[in-house]
Amino acid sequence: MLKFGPNVMKSIRSRIGLKIGILVLIQVVFVISSFSILSYYESQDTHLGNSINISGKNRFLTSNLVLEISEYFSQGGNNNDLAKVISTMNQLESNILTLKQGGMISDIDLRPLPSKFLEDWNTIYQEWVSLKTMLTDSVVQPNDKINNAVITSPTNESLKATIETSASSLLNSSNVLVTKLGEYARVSSQNSMILQGIFAILNIAVAAVVLYLVMRILKPVFALTAATSEISKGNLDVTVEDKGNDELSVLSNSFNSMVKSLKSYIEKQNELTKELENANEELKHKDLLKDEFINVAAHELRTPIQPILGLTEYLHCIKEGNSRSVPITVQQEDLLLGIILRNSKRLMQLTEDILDATKIESGSLILKKEKFDLNKMIMEILSEYRHSIKNSKRSNLALHYECQGDGAAIIVADRSRLCQVVNNLISNAFKFTNDGRIKVTVEQKENSNKIIVKIKDTGIGVHPDILPKLFTKFATKSDKGGTGLGLFISRSIIEKHGGIIWAENNKSDGGIGATFSFSLPTDMNE
Repeated sequence: MLKFGPNVMKSIRSRIGLKIGILVLIQVVFVISSFSILSYYESQDTHLGNSINISGKNRFLTSNLVLEISEYFSQGGNNNDLAKVISTMNQLESNILTLKQGGMISDIDLRPLPSKFLEDWNTIYQEWVSLKTMLTDSVVQPNDKINNAVITSPTNESLKATIETSASSLLNSSNVLVTKLGEYARVSSQNSMILQGIFAILNIAVAAVVLYLVMRILKPVFALTAATSEISKGNLDVTVEDKGNDELSVLSNSFNSMVKSLKSYIEKQNELTKELENANEELKHKDLLKDEFINVAAHELRTPIQPILGLTEYLHCIKEGNSRSVPITVQQEDLLLGIILRNSKRLMQLTEDILDATKIESGSLILKKEKFDLNKMIMEILSEYRHSIKNSKRSNLALHYECQGDGAAIIVADRSRLCQVVNNLISNAFKFTNDGRIKVTVEQKENSNKIIVKIKDTGIGVHPDILPKLFTKFATKSDKGGTGLGLFISRSIIEKHGGIIWAENNKSDGGIGATFSFSLPTDMNE
């Protein structure tokens, strides 16, 4: 179990306490700030409500003024009614002016009207001035003070209608201002509620963040305690976060380094074990391929060796005059020698294939390039196969050749190796085609830097299971024998020349047979 010194633990506790104290202080400051901002907005809403009340009082006083004037005219203009008119006028004017400037009115501490409503207030004020002037000029003697006014004798009905119209206009303007103030107050109230919701969410979020940070501060302590407990149990798959640069982070970093070193050592051992297992599996696979090759090679070697040994021994017995040997004619002797020669060539070809495969795997296959006509080389090979067809009496098998282009296919390549590839592909076509035709095509398009050679047969085609791995070593699935090295060697030779080789079962011509193709670049350096 890891142990910490008293000085280290004291320093850790003091730093943790300081961090937690700062976070709590931030929470308190945020709460106080939120309360202050909300209080300010609530006071603004209160003052705005006062402005609405005073503006509404303007409507009341205007309506009252119209009523007093109407009473004044209906009573024939007595002094009491005139005094009421003048009093109402004074109250209305005071109310209008206080609405803009602010101040105490009707026991209400009114703030100045917001600037965005001054234009509406100016409209009200202008209409009030117009109404006041009309009343002063028409109802009150111009030279008397408003509180000692002399009553006129209002008998003109049109004057009464004019005054009522002007008062109605003032009343409408006051209604407009009250409506706008009310809408502004509604929006402000909504904004205040939204702000309250936002601050409530922010307070909760800040509290959550503070709690998260506190837990995060304490998390390394808990994690380090739990990790040391796991280490004591032998579990090395633990780590402790080491963000920061305080003593706790340094301690966590040292702890993680120790665990990382131990874990790295164990992982390295596991990797080495895994590599050994993979190497062992690869050796087993190669050993299996070796055994398969040995079995195939032994079978393929035994096939030509048996007739060679048997016929050679038979001919030897005849030459020695063995009485049990039946004499043979010259033609029979030539036939037996032909069988021996053919199997000897097959044995030599198998040996060369094994040697070529060894060179390819060791990377020692060297090309001897020269300039020659690929068409001419293929025609020479086909001439030999036509002779073989004639001698084998396979009259139902036709061999065709087609050259697409200008008739010449000059390339720089290893002639003997390409001859080996073409021979191998045509030989495979003959092996799996009993009747029908084998067509060899050489394509060289204009403005193209490659030549494509195709060998198409009408045989049994390529088995679907073997097609994806056809050009790999020992890939064979045929009852006609073969080591599967020929196509592997052919692919290596073509790729060594910078070309590609592929095969596919025929889709045209009734889907019979297969086509083997390879391409070669024409601009290879000599």
